[in-house]
Amino acid sequence: MKIYTRKGDDGTTGLFYGGRVKKDSPRPSAYGEVDEAQAAIGLARAQIAEGSDLDNLLVQILRDLWVLMAELATLPENRNKLEPETSLTTSNMVEKLEEAIDEFSEKFQMPNEFIVPGQNP
Repeated sequence: MKIYTRKGDDGTTGLFYGGRVKKDSPRPSAYGEVDEAQAAIGLARAQIAEGSDLDNLLVQILRDLWVLMAELATLPENRNKLEPETSLTTSNMVEKLEEAIDEFSEKFQMPNEFIVPGQNP
């Protein structure tokens, strides 16, 4: 199987369940940003104990971000083909993330100023 299709040589990219958009349009830009967030989370995972509560949370966030990217890569007319929590985000997913944020906010004091990346408060 080839890892390239040459279908994007015209400056467009294929979407989930069909359709094409320009590679520099908001949709691919959005899921590109999510992909970058996943890379940062992956880097964070490499610094913590595998199987820890935080690691498990980060894995769940990564999986939820895949779902978000599937949704972002789908044209509105194809949204009915998406499956909740598999390729379509749900309010339950958001609520679980909010609960995790609340839990970790209680455990750790949040900085009240901007922190230089790599700097420890």
